[in-house]
Amino acid sequence: MVAPYRVPVYEELGGAFETLVLFSGRERNRGSWERVLGQFRSCRWKQVWGFALRFARRAEQGAIDQQYLHLDPGYFFELLRYRPHAVISNEMGFRTLAALFYGFLFRRPVWVWWGGTLHTERNLSRRKRAWRKWFVGRVRRWISYGETSTEYLESLGVSRERVLQIQNCVDGRQFQPEGERLIDVHPKPVVLYTGQMIRRKGVDRLIESAARLQSGGAEFSLLLVGGGAEAESLQEQAASLGLRHLVFHGAVAAEQMPAVYRSADLVVFPTLEDVWGLTANEAILCGKPVLTSIYAGCAEEIIPSEQRFDPHDPDQFDKALGSAIRKGLIPPSRDSLWTCERTGKTIAEAISSVFL
Repeated sequence: MVAPYRVPVYEELGGAFETLVLFSGRERNRGSWERVLGQFRSCRWKQVWGFALRFARRAEQGAIDQQYLHLDPGYFFELLRYRPHAVISNEMGFRTLAALFYGFLFRRPVWVWWGGTLHTERNLSRRKRAWRKWFVGRVRRWISYGETSTEYLESLGVSRERVLQIQNCVDGRQFQPEGERLIDVHPKPVVLYTGQMIRRKGVDRLIESAARLQSGGAEFSLLLVGGGAEAESLQEQAASLGLRHLVFHGAVAAEQMPAVYRSADLVVFPTLEDVWGLTANEAILCGKPVLTSIYAGCAEEIIPSEQRFDPHDPDQFDKALGSAIRKGLIPPSRDSLWTCERTGKTIAEAISSVFL
C-alpha cells in the first residue's frame, strides 16, 4: 500500500516529472493508509496484480510482529505497458527484481529505496544474507532513509558514492505546535506513546518503567494511543503492575495526530527496532520533547544524545524517563529535520542528472 507519509514526496516528484505510482499490497495493520490515494494531485496511481503472504515473526524477548511477503508479477507487466524513463522501487524484493529486469532490458536507470539498518537486519538467515549480497551487486543506484541505512548498505559492499542519502520525513504543514488538543489527561505531566501496540515497539518496557517510577513516588499520566495485536495483553500487564493514571486510547485518524501530540508534555519512543521512527519527526514538528530508543534509525540524526536510551536496560530507561518527568526536556530543533519538499527535490535532481 502507499504509505501516507510518502505522498508529499511523490507529489514533489510529480511536479518535476510525469509520475506514476504503482502499488499492490494491502496489509491488515495498514487499513488507515487506504485513504491516501485521494490525496494525489500531481501523480497518477494504479494498483497492480499481486498477492501477499502473511505470517507472524517472533522476535527478541517474545515480541510478535506481523510480516508480509509480497509476490507481485503485475509490476513487470505495468512497466512494460508504461515504459517509464526511470524507476524507483522499494526494498530488496520481488517488485525490485521486476524493476531491475525492466531497467536491464530497456537501459533505464533504477533506484532502490532502502531503510533497513545494521540493527534491524541483524538476525537475517544465512540464505537471506547471501541473497542480499547477490542483490546489491546488481543495483547501481540507491536511496537511503538516512545515515544508519547507508551504513547497512556499506556493510553489504555498496560504495557510498552510489547512495543518495535523504531523510525519512513527514508533512510539516500538517504537524504544527499551535492548535487544539484531542485528549485532556490529568495529572500532569502527560507522557505519550503513539504507534502500534506490540512489544517490538517497546510498549511493555515503557509500562514497566512507568510502574517503577510511580512506585517511587513520581506523579504523571501515561497516554497510549494506537491499536495492535497485543493491545489486550499490554492492558493486562498494566493492570497487574498497578499502574495508575493510565489512558489506553485506540488508533485515531491521521488528521487528528497533531492534536494527539499537543495533548502531551513528553513523547517516548521505546522501540526495540525500527528502520526510522516517524513518531519522533511528528513530535518534534509539534514542539514536543522526545525520548527515543537507541534502536530507532532516526535517533543519531535528529535526537540529542542526552535524550536517547536503551529500552533493554531498565535502570537507564528509568533514569531517562524519571529525569524527563522531574526536570522536563528541551524539544529538539526542527532544523534537524528534512522537509518533504527538500527530499522530493533531492531525488528529482538525482534523476535529472542522469539524463543531462
